[in-house]
Amino acid sequence: MTTDRLTELFEETSADVTPPAFAATAWATGRRVRRRRQVLATVAAFAAVVAVTVPLRDRGGDDIRPAPPAPAATPTPSPAAPGVNGSPMDPGRTSLAPLPAVDVMPPNPVVRSLAPLPADFTVPGDVPKLSGHPVDRAVAVVQERDPDSADQSMRPLHVLDAAGQWVRIDVGDLVRTHDGGGNEADPLRRTSLSPDGRRVAVPQPEALVVIDLPAAKAHRIPVPGLNEQVMWSGDGIVLVGQGSAGVVRVDWAAGTVTQEPAAMSAWHGGGSPVASGDIAELIVADGDRRVRVWRPGDARPASTVAVDFGLVKPLGYGVSEWYGPAMPDSAGRVAAAAWGDHAPTDGSPQSYGGVQMLTVVRTTSGLVERLLDLGMDRWKSCCGVLDWIDGQTLLAQTDREGLITWHVRTGEITRVTTGPVRATVSIRIGRV
Repeated sequence: MTTDRLTELFEETSADVTPPAFAATAWATGRRVRRRRQVLATVAAFAAVVAVTVPLRDRGGDDIRPAPPAPAATPTPSPAAPGVNGSPMDPGRTSLAPLPAVDVMPPNPVVRSLAPLPADFTVPGDVPKLSGHPVDRAVAVVQERDPDSADQSMRPLHVLDAAGQWVRIDVGDLVRTHDGGGNEADPLRRTSLSPDGRRVAVPQPEALVVIDLPAAKAHRIPVPGLNEQVMWSGDGIVLVGQGSAGVVRVDWAAGTVTQEPAAMSAWHGGGSPVASGDIAELIVADGDRRVRVWRPGDARPASTVAVDFGLVKPLGYGVSEWYGPAMPDSAGRVAAAAWGDHAPTDGSPQSYGGVQMLTVVRTTSGLVERLLDLGMDRWKSCCGVLDWIDGQTLLAQTDREGLITWHVRTGEITRVTTGPVRATVSIRIGRV
């Protein structure tokens, strides 16, 4: 620990402490006593240490010693975990140690635009149709929803092109998906937009519809079953899943459907930007948390390792379950939303359940490299990972903030939208 950091810590510790009334006396006495009175000398020495960073004052406010030079500027540490430095989740605990593995969603994140995404992310009322305005490349696909409305009919899909213009998809004759129990859902998935931003894969009952944006054309491929999930393997293959493990491979251009030997899940996987690339899942099996990697075409997983909570467990964090797709980057990591527990590390028996999180996990070792604590007062499955916009920055959607970016090396969190986004969103800004 550097001298500057010690200085900073002493300042934080003594900022709100009233100086002891005996400080001046201790200094005066310390100058008069003889060597044999070591006890008082020790008290004076302690007061001198405090005076390095906070000048001691008597009750009248006069300095006993001259103020030292201002300490050198130090970098701002990453946001602290709950229960650290006055976090509202554990207000009784204070700690001066920075926690690089855990970040906490600030109450008011800085708003910073991310072109070409609009700040309000509201689709205008009158936009051109795809059939008359083909889109060369989309950065986002949006299906608006209103959870407070009784009308749950199929809402249209809109795409946002690279220039920031909206276009309504009017091809494909899409309907809502449903399961065997009759539960319905909007068909757009966070993984619907292809890695190159040129096609949109939409699961449908007994079919898959792939919308070719540059051609303004919909390809309907028969796929038996009540299909609910999709993910891309490169730009030419769509992996379609239902309510359990197992997917089928759909070559949308050729219109062919084959069973995939790998027992991967389209619920947990995020696909791969590279054709036939490995696909990772974050799962809970037999009470264990695991990261499992599949190689398309192989019946057995390429690897299965236990998730390593070594960086976050000492800070009181545990994951109960992941939900939504595990989005891969190009460096062997996946990011996914989760919920779990946080137990204070100050010895308090109280723990907090139902904490919503975002996690970044190394697929080779299972190490949880970084965790973003989103808090407890959110809807179940409130949040989700959307895209890696560069090698260290994750784009995610939350129920309250809307779209956010999270820099997983520095912990910086910014807000991309000015408010919540009432829509299912699939975004591809960059291929990393």
